[in-house]
Amino acid sequence: MLNKIKQIRWRRVVYILAWGVSLIGLSVLMSFINTKKSNMTCAKVNVIVPGTQAFVSQMEVNNIVEETGGVLIGQTLKNIPIHRIEDGLRSNPFIKEVKVFSEIDGTVNVKIEQREAILRIINNVGNDFYVDVDGMKFPTSALYAPHIIVANGNIEERFTGEQDSVQSALAEDLYSVASFLVTDSLWNSQIEQLYVNEEKDIELVPRVGDQKIVLGNGDSLQTKFDKLLVFYKHVVPKAGWGTYKTVNLKFSNQLVCEKADSIIQREKNNKQHINTH
Repeated sequence: MLNKIKQIRWRRVVYILAWGVSLIGLSVLMSFINTKKSNMTCAKVNVIVPGTQAFVSQMEVNNIVEETGGVLIGQTLKNIPIHRIEDGLRSNPFIKEVKVFSEIDGTVNVKIEQREAILRIINNVGNDFYVDVDGMKFPTSALYAPHIIVANGNIEERFTGEQDSVQSALAEDLYSVASFLVTDSLWNSQIEQLYVNEEKDIELVPRVGDQKIVLGNGDSLQTKFDKLLVFYKHVVPKAGWGTYKTVNLKFSNQLVCEKADSIIQREKNNKQHINTH
C-alpha cells in the first residue's frame, strides 16, 4: 500500500514538473519572439480586402494607413500606431471591421471587412442609401454600385450620414424582404425592384411579366412567395401572361388575382355578342 501511494505521488510530481517546464519554455519562447519583433522593422504591408463587393480598394486602404500611421515600411514594429490606424480605417463608412497585426518576418497585415449591401433605398424625397446584411444604413459610393435590389416609392426612412440601423417598421420590412431574396436564387433573379405604394404596401416588380404583385408587409414571406410560385406554375400556363394585371399576396391563405381591363372588356363583349343572337 505504501509503495502504491509513493508511486502515485511521484507520478503527480513528474506531471507537475513537466507542465512547469513546458510553461517556462513557452514563456521564454514568447519573450524571445516579442523581443525580436520589437526590434524588427516593417518590411512589407499586406492589405487584405476580401468579399465580392468593392466599396473599398487596396489603394484607399493604403492611403488611410499612411495618413494615420505614416509610411510603415522602415518603422520598428513596436512603434507602429496600430490602434490609431484601426480607428482611422473604421471611420470609413464602407468598412465594417478592421484588424491590423504584424508577423515575425516584418510583415504588417491590414485585414478589412467591408460592409455588404443587400438593399438600396431611394426615399420619398430622392435621397438614397444602402442597407447592409446587418440592417445598418450606409451611404452610396460614387465609384461603385453593387447589383442589388432597389426599393423606392412612399418611403420616409432617412439617412443622416451617421452609422445607424433601419428605424421605421416599413424599412425593417423592406430589409426583411431583401434578406429573403438574397437567400433564394429563384426569386433573387426574378424580382428586380421593390415599390411602396400609397397604402404603404410593398409591391414586387418582376423581371418577367408586367403584373403588379402586392406583397403587403414583410411578414410570412415564405408563405407569400409560395403563393406567388403557385401563380407562375399553375395560373399563368392556363390563363396566359396577359390575363391578370394584379396579383395580391397579402391576404392569409388566399391568392387574389385581378384580371386586366382588356380581358374584362373582351368578356363583356363576348357576353353581349351571345345575348344578341
